[in-house]
Amino acid sequence: MTSGTRIVSACVVGLVAASLATGCASKRRTEKQNTAEGELFSQYDGENYDDMETVEGAEVEDQGGSVAPQTLQNIKDTIENVYERDFGRCLQKDMDEFENRWIAGTFTLSVTINVEGKVIGAELTQVDIEERKVPKGGSARKAVIFPGCVEESAYKWEFDPPPEVEYTHTYSGKVGEAF
Repeated sequence: MTSGTRIVSACVVGLVAASLATGCASKRRTEKQNTAEGELFSQYDGENYDDMETVEGAEVEDQGGSVAPQTLQNIKDTIENVYERDFGRCLQKDMDEFENRWIAGTFTLSVTINVEGKVIGAELTQVDIEERKVPKGGSARKAVIFPGCVEESAYKWEFDPPPEVEYTHTYSGKVGEAF
């Protein structure tokens, strides 16, 4: 037997021994846990819960309404499939202004939708849209028309079905040739 074979054999024997030892220890821990749980359960067997505290008629503050998951998905889908074209249209205005097609970036838009499905609030909370290919001798210019254009467009949006309560949705997007 070569020394390499002896080392591999020793490793295999060591691994087998370690796994057997771990398995035994694990089994002892499980048996101990089961015993402790059994003792605890025996204290509360039946309907004798005298030592437990209960609160009846406690005042709970109104947590507000909620929006159904399907409605949330519909809002997201509507923005992505219907209103996303507004983002491209608004970016086009900056491209025309700068005479540069290589403007791109990311943004985050927050829109508040009322229970009729109309947008009653719109704000770009983050905008990083600028020239990605800068004309010679110049520096990258940030999009200046895009933010106002997107916010103005969002006020025209409608959602069906509307949310069950007034809801603020946050949308993160990307626009431009680089994406």
